[in-house]
Amino acid sequence: MAIDTTSDRKGVGSAFVRALALMLAVGLADTAAAASTCSDCHGMPPIDAAYRNITTGGFKGSHQTHQSATAPAGACAACHTGSGSYAMDHMNGTIEMASNINASPLAATYSKGVFFNQTSNPVMGTCSNVNCHFEKATPVWSSGALTVPAGCSICHGLPPADGSHPVATAGSGRKHGDYYGTGTGSCVKCHPDHAAAAKPFAHASSAGNRGLLLRFTVAPNTTGTYSKTANLNYPNYLPSQTTAANRNGTCTAMYCHSDGNGGAARATATWGGTLAADCTGCHGGNAASAAPITTGLHAQHVNAAAVLGTTIECARCHNGPVSTGNDRAITGVATHVDGTKTVAFVGGGTWNATAKTCAATTCHSSGKATAPQPPTPAWNDAAMGCNGCHGVSNSLGTPDYANGGSGTALANSHAKHVAAAADCALCHANTTTTGTAIKAGSTLHTNGVIDVNLDTTNARVGATAAWTAGTKTCATVYCHGATLTGGTTKSPVWGATLTGCGTCHGFPPATSVHAGKVATDCIGCHPHVNASGTGFTDASKHINGGVEASGGHAVPYYTHKSPAPTTAQCSGCHANASATAPYPAGTSPNYTAPDCRSCHVVKSPYGIADCSSCHGTAGATGVNLGRPTGSTFPNIAGQHGKSDHRVACSTCHGTYGTGRTDGTHGPGNHTPSTVSTRATKVNVTLSTWNPTTRTCGTVCSYNHGSKTWY
Repeated sequence: MAIDTTSDRKGVGSAFVRALALMLAVGLADTAAAASTCSDCHGMPPIDAAYRNITTGGFKGSHQTHQSATAPAGACAACHTGSGSYAMDHMNGTIEMASNINASPLAATYSKGVFFNQTSNPVMGTCSNVNCHFEKATPVWSSGALTVPAGCSICHGLPPADGSHPVATAGSGRKHGDYYGTGTGSCVKCHPDHAAAAKPFAHASSAGNRGLLLRFTVAPNTTGTYSKTANLNYPNYLPSQTTAANRNGTCTAMYCHSDGNGGAARATATWGGTLAADCTGCHGGNAASAAPITTGLHAQHVNAAAVLGTTIECARCHNGPVSTGNDRAITGVATHVDGTKTVAFVGGGTWNATAKTCAATTCHSSGKATAPQPPTPAWNDAAMGCNGCHGVSNSLGTPDYANGGSGTALANSHAKHVAAAADCALCHANTTTTGTAIKAGSTLHTNGVIDVNLDTTNARVGATAAWTAGTKTCATVYCHGATLTGGTTKSPVWGATLTGCGTCHGFPPATSVHAGKVATDCIGCHPHVNASGTGFTDASKHINGGVEASGGHAVPYYTHKSPAPTTAQCSGCHANASATAPYPAGTSPNYTAPDCRSCHVVKSPYGIADCSSCHGTAGATGVNLGRPTGSTFPNIAGQHGKSDHRVACSTCHGTYGTGRTDGTHGPGNHTPSTVSTRATKVNVTLSTWNPTTRTCGTVCSYNHGSKTWY
């Protein structure tokens, strides 16, 4: 390449140059010998300068950034065909360009053509379709060296706009942008760090000599594979050779797309594709997600509502990567996919990453900060029951720390209250219903608060039961004698030591049936009491919601007899007022003895040897005694009031109408039934009585026929 320093004065200048060349060739042998290499005139690679510098040999261009410092003359052939064999005769005042620069797959050309004159102040051109610029139009030759990061966008964008290259807005690369940014720092996650090289853009000028380099060796990855490696080879990666879609392979065996535990991700990551917006694409999400996480003991924490009542938020243990109330979206990318499992507890606690154990957490504690704590749970332990946290010494999980005394912080009366798992539900009704699993939907367990909610629907607790947390006191509870007379401590304080039967009820109870009784008499009617009357041979029958008294009669008692017993025989268990406990209240699970008046609707049955406590009108005598006068069973008037029916009850009811004492006068009416079925139990002995239509037929002289009785 010759340099024409005279530009338009071609005649004189050209003659001068030819003369100079001739002198160099034949007359100045020593000088010619010194100018026998490229660097003797313009440097090798040619020296870039803002003007033709005859001192350094530099001139306008960008040669230094396109060739290495040790490039041989043959390297120039990429742009100047045949330059490897140039001799002195190439100094002919013209610049010759290759018809296809750098042997690019597309015809890559220089905008000034393949042949143009050399001048002292040349106008520079640009290249197009050249492979080393990713087939994009280049900056003007001699524009100056590109810099990082601005120069990256000259060829492929910063970041490139295709595939899953990181972006700050919506798109396939959004997650890459969120985690690694959109600058050159993101490039090194999958490519060599060109920005750190002495010549950051040397990777471009090496086009044609190597493929597109992928490597997954920068944290958090140490390895990884890409499925479409053939399309990374030169020239396959160039836009003209392979569509972006065909370059989009899958990534495998890398940490950033894994289950976080050394295994494969739930979904394979495809370059240019998308993964689920939540956590299910890699390791699984919470219970509400399409693919809940299953590694380790995650399932027992985030997807065990059947046992825990509700699900535990991911943020309870990973407070940082995710946030409470939003554990299906990463809110802290700095601590996610960083090669470290970030365990940070909401509510306090510590994590030992080496032993994989947690300690001092609210969810694995005895329930009392100052009480002895359970063994530290390990992430690889078997699933635990209630006694994994509290009550470790017993199978039920009944809190077993030493009782600190009445009303104290460590007050503990559990041992006196819990005999079976279901007993837990009596005082913690909003937490559990079985004592072996947390109530569905309850968030009270492991919330750091002791929640006492008495089950007022259970007869063993009572409808009026109340708990005062400030004083640790319960009041008007069945289990401490709310329904009984007497008792010295009917509103006990948790942790207090109660002794003797007299704390809950009189000893003996202040009822007529107990009058004159002493402790050793208790076993006579209550066989679950010990012989001394101071304890129990079967404690399960004490405070169980019913009166366990086999010395009186069986329960239920459908065949009690006439005449009715005396008051003293019944009043120990039964009320006789106004049907406050309607029959058949004595059936399980509510064992409250039925009020006598729920069946004996007319008047008290005590001492009555006739029908008048159930049928008729109180005070009736003679033929009207016991004759039904009401509108409800068992006192339905029907046709009883008709003058022609004023006959003895036995006329229609046989011996049932004479006050039988064998227990058969209405035992069918004493069994549980509905009002509609009781109509078939009126014990009519007439042969023509039809209980379905309630008609008498033609049995009597009055010949009522089909007239309905009631």
